[in-house]
Amino acid sequence: MRPADLAAAVRIRADLASGTARQAREAAGITAADMARAIGVSRQAVSSWETGAVVPTLEHALAYGKVLTALIRQAG
Repeated sequence: MRPADLAAAVRIRADLASGTARQAREAAGITAADMARAIGVSRQAVSSWETGAVVPTLEHALAYGKVLTALIRQAG
């Protein structure tokens, strides 16, 4: 993983733990199921990341951030 991607993944993990990522996803009208499909995980996995019950891998955190950005751009 490139240093820039690693830094982004760490920031996204923090956003997931604080609820910021979930608020952004919901504000964009993206469901947890849509996010899960785009990343290739279960809806329950996304939910557990967003509630802080589970810390996503760096790869999953980076994918969450990339998908969220892409879906927001599509919606906007």
